[in-house]
Amino acid sequence: MDHISFIYPTNFRNLDDQEINLDSLANIFIGLNGAGKTNIIETVSLLSPGKGLKKQSFNKISKFNSDKPWIILLKYIKNNSSIDIAVTYENNTKGSSLKKILINGEKQKKLLESDYIPTVIWFTPDMERLFMSPSSIRRDFLDRIVFSFDQNILSKIRSYKKLLKERYNIIQLNDYDLNWVKKIEENIATLGIEIIKKRGKSIEILNKMFSTDLLKININSCSIKLSGDFDQLVLKNKPEVSMEKFLCELENFRQEDKIKGSCKVGPHKSDIEITYLKNNTSATFCSTGQQKEIVLNILLCQVYCLVKFFNKKPIVLLDEVCSHLDDNTRSILLHLIEKLKTQVLMTGTDKKLFTFLSKKAKFFHVKNGIINLK
Repeated sequence: MDHISFIYPTNFRNLDDQEINLDSLANIFIGLNGAGKTNIIETVSLLSPGKGLKKQSFNKISKFNSDKPWIILLKYIKNNSSIDIAVTYENNTKGSSLKKILINGEKQKKLLESDYIPTVIWFTPDMERLFMSPSSIRRDFLDRIVFSFDQNILSKIRSYKKLLKERYNIIQLNDYDLNWVKKIEENIATLGIEIIKKRGKSIEILNKMFSTDLLKININSCSIKLSGDFDQLVLKNKPEVSMEKFLCELENFRQEDKIKGSCKVGPHKSDIEITYLKNNTSATFCSTGQQKEIVLNILLCQVYCLVKFFNKKPIVLLDEVCSHLDDNTRSILLHLIEKLKTQVLMTGTDKKLFTFLSKKAKFFHVKNGIINLK
């Protein structure tokens, strides 16, 4: 079964430099607030593109008052083969820090990294406020799901954002080449439509799972859709219709975009609407507890999709997920571990919250960054 067998952090936040040997299924880290529990699962989140679950600059997460770079060593077991992964960072000539990943001691091309690095999914307490947050937070949430299904989305979003910046810089000029702007806008429209379609396809996969397999188990289903007239236009019409509309909008809003310093239309403005089907209510109007349940249900649905449709076994990170334990949370954890045989790393302040997993999990005690078996 695919899993991470050990983690060895060096010079990472408050963690002691020590080897942490993991169970192939459930691992639970217990300790007081500030002990270093979240730092442990953060080490695994850094296998994903971006800055991990804490979203902090790479050069800010070494041990306090240390000028040495942090290094994380992991051993990943995939298809009964052992893969050594090293994660660290390096500063570039522009003064920013870039993540560096080595596979079996060598740097791999980005396209090949996915063959050696597990898909990582996480839940953190701040995600309970997903539906009260700006739309950009929900887009990031959706795009992490899309990336787990289709890794090409990341390069397309990066290229799209670069083109938006280039367009903005050009239209700030008093006298610019109109043909140059039109060519950039054609590329923006092409990429923008592709991004919306990839998001729409991933939502279609999630909704299909909610309406089939997840209906058979004790999980309250959700319905997800991309909101916004332009998103729906792209999803419901032929590419040439969407392209014509997109180009027309980009042209019409050039002056407004120049003044506001943004781009009025495109996938960078997309949002998602989620309906909690138990009471047919928009997630925005659900209770705090229901909103947490919705996020966890979507993550469980994502795992089901990865296992069934993509033959992937993700690593799941759950930070303080049992702070308000209910039947839904308990059911989700049991499905991840017993049904899907997924490796899960969890944190909590009280072992009693996890008694229903006591015979299925490996418990660790965390104190002042030192990890021991509990």
